Amino acid sequence: MKKANASLPDGLTGANVAFCQRLAQLAQESQQRWLEMGQRLASDSSGQTLAAFSPLPPTANWQDAMPAMGELARKRWQTQLEASQALTHAALQEQATLAAGVGEAMCEWFKHANGAAADNSPLAQMWSVMTKQMAAACAAMQDANQQGGRHDL
Repeated sequence: MKKANASLPDGLTGANVAFCQRLAQLAQESQQRWLEMGQRLASDSSGQTLAAFSPLPPTANWQDAMPAMGELARKRWQTQLEASQALTHAALQEQATLAAGVGEAMCEWFKHANGAAADNSPLAQMWSVMTKQMAAACAAMQDANQQGGRHDL
């Protein structure tokens, strides 16, 4: 069985490369934001533990440490609740940011791909109409995301 040697036009190849590079950049940015949030949550937790035990005098009686342990448990529970809410909020924001970035990348891809189909054949005209419609839809998604605003943790 022979393979077809169909090559993509240069404009479409460039559009594909730019699209893949943008997706990789979006993934790296998302990973960095999640890493920073995880580090903030971890440092808050260790700081609270140290703050709960630092005022206690050294003692051999475990009962002297129990009020601090109870307070630490209460603070940990409250922190976990707040962290859960923050993670949910961050996940929703991250999803919106990623969707907006993918929409932007798709919009750019459609613009470049439309430029690659420069002839006046019916297929090229159909492609041109479709890419313009998709670019308009992507632009509308970007506008909707920008109107929502961002909230940091």
